[in-house]
Amino acid sequence: MEKVDKNFIKKSFENAINNYSDATKNIGLWKSEEYVINKYFEKEKSILDIGCGTGRTTFELYKKGYTNIIGLDLTPDMIKEANSINEEKGTNIEFVVGDATNLDFEENCFDYVLFAFNGIMQIPQRKNRIKALKEIRRILKSEGMFIFTTHDREINESYKDFWKRENELLKSGKRDERLYEYGDKIIEYEEEDRDLFIHFPDKEEIIKCLNKTGWELIEDFYRADLFEESEQVKEFSAECRFWVVKK
Repeated sequence: MEKVDKNFIKKSFENAINNYSDATKNIGLWKSEEYVINKYFEKEKSILDIGCGTGRTTFELYKKGYTNIIGLDLTPDMIKEANSINEEKGTNIEFVVGDATNLDFEENCFDYVLFAFNGIMQIPQRKNRIKALKEIRRILKSEGMFIFTTHDREINESYKDFWKRENELLKSGKRDERLYEYGDKIIEYEEEDRDLFIHFPDKEEIIKCLNKTGWELIEDFYRADLFEESEQVKEFSAECRFWVVKK
């Protein structure tokens, strides 16, 4: 059984184009996303929207006046659909295919980076997530801001037993051979005919990664602690923790 890798991730999202396109056209920004963007991003400055998918966050940012923006995603089909929506809307946003662990940009060239919808946790292996954190820091200007979200192993009491069993399986060598670390999970979406990889960290793990890569933590919060999102948003994404960090 092959390990989860970039091709696994790409294939997973190739089968989710319609879901992401619908979200781009019908959901837009969450209340929580609007909060952090309004609080930390200035409209005239430059933004890289990593893991943009079909442009759910990118188009909404553009509509709000953040026009110095580039949307980037690992999956070419996502970018193809984003450009199709770009044409439909008559907007002129730059969308590019790219890898967060190896960004094709010069040092110190963006004021802000956004990595929404728990995208950074869909990078397999902590060493690769560390690479992404280093790369994002490299391309940000001095005191540049980075906003991202993660799911959290500790947020839902009903999953405590699940993660305990996962840890026992990992130690015994009986866990899904495609996975790497405690917190890794593959979610099956039968209606979309795809398997989704995502890593569920705890707060301590993220703080260790941020410290290792030189970030200053500005703010973190569970989405539901500050906002009651619409049912549509809750159906699209389960609860998550927001992180705001500075170079």
